[in-house]
Amino acid sequence: MRRAGLVLWLLLLPGLAQADPGQADVRRALWLGMEHMTRSAVDPAHFARYASDYLFFLADLQRVEDPWLQARARELGRELGARYLAVHFTLDSADEVVDAASALWALDELGLDVDAPLALLREAARGFPARAYWGFDPARGELPDLDRLIDLLIGLHFTERLEVPVGVSYAEALVYAAGVDYGAATEEDEWRYVELNNLATHVVYTLSGYAGWGLEASWLPRERAYLLANLDRALAWGDPETLAEYADCLLILGHSPDEPGLRAARALLVALQRPDGGWAPEGTPPDGLLDPADSDLEYDRYHATWCAMDALRDYDLLDPPRLPDPLTRRVLAAWAGQLQAGLSLDPWLPISPDRRPDEEE
Repeated sequence: MRRAGLVLWLLLLPGLAQADPGQADVRRALWLGMEHMTRSAVDPAHFARYASDYLFFLADLQRVEDPWLQARARELGRELGARYLAVHFTLDSADEVVDAASALWALDELGLDVDAPLALLREAARGFPARAYWGFDPARGELPDLDRLIDLLIGLHFTERLEVPVGVSYAEALVYAAGVDYGAATEEDEWRYVELNNLATHVVYTLSGYAGWGLEASWLPRERAYLLANLDRALAWGDPETLAEYADCLLILGHSPDEPGLRAARALLVALQRPDGGWAPEGTPPDGLLDPADSDLEYDRYHATWCAMDALRDYDLLDPPRLPDPLTRRVLAAWAGQLQAGLSLDPWLPISPDRRPDEEE
């Protein structure tokens, strides 16, 4: 976090807390963001690497109350979906199985017929042992690093939504989050702070079906407390990806967009949009100056844009259709009880699955 930038944003925060971007400003920001995402997604090299993300983004826009965005996303999503099925739909590894699950979920939301590829996906999923999906060995007492844990939560969320048999449940991965200390990030340890941000927000995202339905704030007292405690820091930093995920997750947890911190977040996101229509970390080149070979940098740009658009959209949160499943609810209830009693969260209390992760089906 650059100190000069931190001081500048701290000076601006009181005014931002009173700001309220108008509907026209937000709509313009979303439309420009859509143009930016379109340019990114239609690039063959970018789509080949990040196809499932682009398709998921376009499916996500079907719930935004903007007919132009819906129609544009649906048309582009179906065009790119056909390309994905013809060229990029591969099932040669456990990681590809999980990635394909999110892509097929998106295509189904966009109205494409996925019955045939979904049957292939379910058959291929049975061909890999559970340990291939874990990516570490629980039987030896190994623990996932935070990046792996976040990937597991995201991937298993989609395999469960599509009923893809991978031998590992979302709840089995979720129990590992109990062992993570959200107080471990210090002002000097910026990378750890980013990792904890990603975990807290993606626990919220995956439990809510990526804002498909609302969550009871009491289910996630630690994550909610962490996001509230660090919202000012996210505002001061001014990183659009981090700030957008904070705002989006607090809205999912039932907070009002009229709260000063969330008003400030949305106003700052509108102010941070670049002339090319996207959002990106500080120092990222705009359209036309990006090295075409640097696809990692393109991820930073499109993902920040996707996150910012999510935080600015208006949508109604539905009641949960299926998730959290009974085992997940047991995990969350047990954690809440441990917190209320002042105990440390223990992922291997009886709340954990009866079937240990190392057992094969």
